Amino acid sequence: MRSIPARRDDSDCQVSEDPSAPLALRGTARVLIASTRAADGTYEDRTGPLLVDWLRGRGLDEVDKRVVADGPDVGAALREAIDAGIDIVITSGGTGVSPTDVTPEQTAPVLTREMPGVLEAVRRRGAEKTATSLLSRGLAGMAGDSFVVNLPGSRGGVKDGIFVLDPILDHLLDQRDGGGHPEQEQEQAGHGHGHGHGHGHGHQQEEPAAQRPASAQIADPRHGATPFGGPLEELRIPEDPEMGPAQERVMVASVGEDAVSVAALIETVDDSRCGAVVTFDGVVRDHDGGRGVERLEYTAHPGAADVMAEVAREIAERYPDTLVAVAHRYGPLEIGDSALACAVAAPHRKQAFVACDDLVDTVKQRLPIWKHQHFEDGEDEWVGALG
Repeated sequence: MRSIPARRDDSDCQVSEDPSAPLALRGTARVLIASTRAADGTYEDRTGPLLVDWLRGRGLDEVDKRVVADGPDVGAALREAIDAGIDIVITSGGTGVSPTDVTPEQTAPVLTREMPGVLEAVRRRGAEKTATSLLSRGLAGMAGDSFVVNLPGSRGGVKDGIFVLDPILDHLLDQRDGGGHPEQEQEQAGHGHGHGHGHGHGHQQEEPAAQRPASAQIADPRHGATPFGGPLEELRIPEDPEMGPAQERVMVASVGEDAVSVAALIETVDDSRCGAVVTFDGVVRDHDGGRGVERLEYTAHPGAADVMAEVAREIAERYPDTLVAVAHRYGPLEIGDSALACAVAAPHRKQAFVACDDLVDTVKQRLPIWKHQHFEDGEDEWVGALG
């Protein structure tokens, strides 16, 4: 896989050929979001765009997305995709243990050959960051000529899935169409090493980088600021100064009733060693699921502050070149008020971008906090703020 350095240099300004870069895929893909709340407009789909962008970036001819309710609608959507001959079918959501999480049960009947190793790898990668990733029950396998895989409904889980799937999709589709194993083909061709044969769906040899579609040349999810799928040590610049122990680099990790401010957090991570500060300001919007929102109230679990401290410390440990500040407010909030504020500083921009993205997603996944929304039509509802 290709990788972009954590800091800018002249190579950032040109596209260079890399024989290890994945070939553009050929075929079609469909993303199925399994979520009753997303289907009825209560929740915004936050994982579908990640998957669609990645699949399109890999050069697939046609990629579409559908949102369906949990339960039998998932099975119906899967059968429709398989009957239509879609090459890659990826579901997101419904893989947990709640009563409505039945995506694996809807998937199992359509699979003709299971591939348990795929989801085992996704779960292992997720468990490195969040132990609850092991609770995901997703399946993967072939359903006729269609490759079907169940990914979690969280952005973090989907990123883990992309990391696992990206290097194997071309070979998987090639084998489906009768291609051999790369090692066998290399021996037959007389090559000691290489990537030119048997790695592309519908390709017999590597295309020069200049002949690949532009989307394929930037398709790897490791590229750009986020999502970053490569080894995190690639973000480290050896000559940079040491930033200190993780616990000393968590500048703020709070949950409280006081107003939160990105500007205030920026001050806490101000450091002459850092050339980049990336922030996130999660503010209360005036709509949700097509309904007008007047105001809302957040309620936090008594242990929320401890969870926030734990998350911030994990992010600091995962990204040793960063300074971390994060705060979540609870209580009554008006439209435009900040609910979640984050600031991450690092010597170089990519380190800060990736760490801040991971911080926001991890807080959303794990912080025990709930949202009581009051709508313009006089109705109200409680929803989890997680995910």
